[in-house]
Amino acid sequence: MKRRQKEVFHTIAFATVTVALICIIAFNIAGTVISQTDIGEQEQEAYYRAQEQELLEVTKEYLTELGYKNSGVTLTRVVDASGRREYTFTIHHGKIDRLSEVEREELAKDLGKRVFIDENCIFYHEFLLNES
Repeated sequence: MKRRQKEVFHTIAFATVTVALICIIAFNIAGTVISQTDIGEQEQEAYYRAQEQELLEVTKEYLTELGYKNSGVTLTRVVDASGRREYTFTIHHGKIDRLSEVEREELAKDLGKRVFIDENCIFYHEFLLNES
């Protein structure tokens, strides 16, 4: 009888250790996947931040070339849960205030040609006008 109890004890101990090892392996695999996902998201965010910074500089330089030196340029972004990004440029300059609506639309179209191409991004350009 004691021998039978020892066998049962060894079988239960073996099963317990096996289940514990499987759980440890599963948690480690899950942790690795989560960590890799975080790294991927961080790399993607770094990519977009670099693109945004470059786009802001290019826009300011282009406006300076057109004679709108020291334009106020703000870039705002909204990222939804699926990762789609909407960017809005808000631009202010006294000379732009004096342009006609058609001229401002042409300027916005021209600026729209200078954005980076990404299927997950939409760009808008709006002008902040001084109403005085």
